[in-house]
Amino acid sequence: MKKSKLSLSLLAIGLFFGNIEINAQTSKKWDGFSDQQEITNNFELKTEELLKSSKYITAEQAAKDLLAVEGKKVDMPLVKLRNKALEASEIATLIQPSFVSFATAYDCGNCHRTHLNTASGYIISEDGLIATNHHVIEGFTESKAGKNLAMSIQTNDGEVYLVHEIVSSFKDADLAIVRVDTKGKKLTPLPLGNTAKVGENVFVMSNPAPMINYFTTGKVARNYIESVSKSERLPQTDITADYAAGSSGAPIVDQYGNLISTVSSTRSIYYDMREQKNLQMVVKNTKPVVLLKELIKNI
Repeated sequence: MKKSKLSLSLLAIGLFFGNIEINAQTSKKWDGFSDQQEITNNFELKTEELLKSSKYITAEQAAKDLLAVEGKKVDMPLVKLRNKALEASEIATLIQPSFVSFATAYDCGNCHRTHLNTASGYIISEDGLIATNHHVIEGFTESKAGKNLAMSIQTNDGEVYLVHEIVSSFKDADLAIVRVDTKGKKLTPLPLGNTAKVGENVFVMSNPAPMINYFTTGKVARNYIESVSKSERLPQTDITADYAAGSSGAPIVDQYGNLISTVSSTRSIYYDMREQKNLQMVVKNTKPVVLLKELIKNI
């Protein structure tokens, strides 16, 4: 009995000091490594604070505006194309300031916290224009679990902004452009590049849940025209770079760091499609930059 009590006491002491060690480790700053929990907490807390003091578009208004701005062209300055070929590590560093986490803030109805359902997006003008997928905005307008409150973005430097306007949409191309109020701060936009050729290298920065700022590389697998509705056939680009749920709206760039496409969806191919057995490959479908340019006035 005494031995058993001693063992339990030592276990308790070990757990106590183990917690101290863990806490000490997590409080240390490690160069070259991002603190995913810190980034997530910052996004959630700042969004919650902004909901109390800033203007933002509601889910009800967003549903109306998404239809009203279909096909509307946006007037914005164009960013000069980059022409220096870069290493993959240089591209990851270069595009991070233009990449944003794009979230739906919602109230679950069971606690006091403001929760975030995160996707991806990217900056296209220094005064606050952000591009993402149409289905990301559409998802915000359709509250399924709890109540959707607002859309917010977080930039690479930890700044958080609420979306206050939907300025353009292109449903068949799965693209939308929104605006955030930067309070005069200039953001870092991506240059809009050109169609990438089959076989060229591509680079993706996205948020495949629950991972943040996930960088992958690959090739253009094919460029093709596909029927996207009864009346519309549009260009598509498939790539081999990896991404998953949470990556919707992420930027895809070329070897110079110019935007060439936008993440949209995945399609799983099984040996037995009816039974969905024996997965063979996952096709990564993206929306080429020529479709985004359809929404820009001066191109």
